[in-house]
Amino acid sequence: MVNDMVKCPYCGYEGEFKLLKTWRYRWWNVYLYECSNCHGRFRYQVDPTGKYKSYVMRVGVRRSQKKMQEKTS
Repeated sequence: MVNDMVKCPYCGYEGEFKLLKTWRYRWWNVYLYECSNCHGRFRYQVDPTGKYKSYVMRVGVRRSQKKMQEKTS
């Protein structure tokens, strides 16, 4: 599977991620993942031809756990 070599850009976790969505953007295959450790969402963009280097991009705004707990309290 594609996410074998991906690392979470938020917490650095290397393992299994939840695949939320896939699509094509120009020559890229794009995968939207959610980290099972910190629940951060990120995109992994892969060029299937190998011409361009694959990369990981953070998606959305991440709030710290402390701020999230303060809002619910």
